[in-house]
Amino acid sequence: MNYQNNEESMKKTVFVGAVTSCMNLYPIERIATLAAMFDKSNTNLLIKHDQQAIEYLINRGFKPISYQTEKELVAELKKLSPQLVIYDGGNTEVPFVEELKAFIPTIIHFDDFGEGGTAADCVFQTLYQEKREKLLPHYLVGPSSYVVPKSLQAVQKKAKEPADKPHIVVSIEGKDPDNTSYRVLRHLLQLQIPIRISVVVQSNYSHAVDELKLMALSRKNIKVIHKDHALYELLGEADIVICGAKYTPYKVATVGIPCIVVCYDELEMQHIFPTEANGFINLGLGKKIKQSLLQNAVMEFLLHEGRREHAIRKQLSHDVGRNNQYIQSFIKSFGNDPSNSPGFLSEEQAKKTSDMIQ
Repeated sequence: MNYQNNEESMKKTVFVGAVTSCMNLYPIERIATLAAMFDKSNTNLLIKHDQQAIEYLINRGFKPISYQTEKELVAELKKLSPQLVIYDGGNTEVPFVEELKAFIPTIIHFDDFGEGGTAADCVFQTLYQEKREKLLPHYLVGPSSYVVPKSLQAVQKKAKEPADKPHIVVSIEGKDPDNTSYRVLRHLLQLQIPIRISVVVQSNYSHAVDELKLMALSRKNIKVIHKDHALYELLGEADIVICGAKYTPYKVATVGIPCIVVCYDELEMQHIFPTEANGFINLGLGKKIKQSLLQNAVMEFLLHEGRREHAIRKQLSHDVGRNNQYIQSFIKSFGNDPSNSPGFLSEEQAKKTSDMIQ
């Protein structure tokens, strides 16, 4: 994807990132994607110490600076003295953000659900919930806030051969503390139809991978893939994706694939993007999922072409694949002139960001 080249007036920018509490790597992917849109000579990355995240960024040509504590982060930011900070390090509190604002002109947050977001200059909320009260005007909420990782931009659906077995891809994000991957695979194995199953678990999967692999031996055409970002290699050939309710549904919607969602906890259940209205079958809590419920959802997609097409059409209607160019334009406009951002946003919404809720 080609981005606008407005580097000449862009001020010094620092990206701050951290993996999530459940070891989800997407925020690191997000800051890598955003940072690649900026002039490297005027950009720094500060990462809360995590070896996997640091290696990911180094492998993509970045030179991240590691910090351990909030105090260390503040000290590093004072040394770098940026004009713009893009913060993707989780929830914050007001005193922390106000301390940063004392020496940083502009601060943009991603997915900050703490009180600190109220003190930031702008907050993008990708994991949004149903609105119960009016949001502050600097919160930009909705599918158009999703940043598409570079690896995902290259994924294209592959043509299916008539003899191909339906391919179901199971991808539960992060540590998968309740071992939903195991439960879903066990239920899928009871389907008495010819299918292929690929189960993707990340390197920080908190259970014995050998147990999954042992179960996979009970039938042909089942693979367990223990590798970060392997989902991108499978999306092009997947007929159904079964995943959690955080960021994977956005990855699926970028391509357009029938998708069944199983939530990790009550908080995930409140995320309203991966719902029927947007082309997903949401089965609620993964640790309580019944075999019959999961199997019925799978068969609904496999047997009914109209149902599959409807789901894909709903997902693709959000056109999240084009988000990055608008997010980039907004950030650069905001960084250079925050006072002009409301007018800029209105103009951009007319083109693309009708999915952004204010």
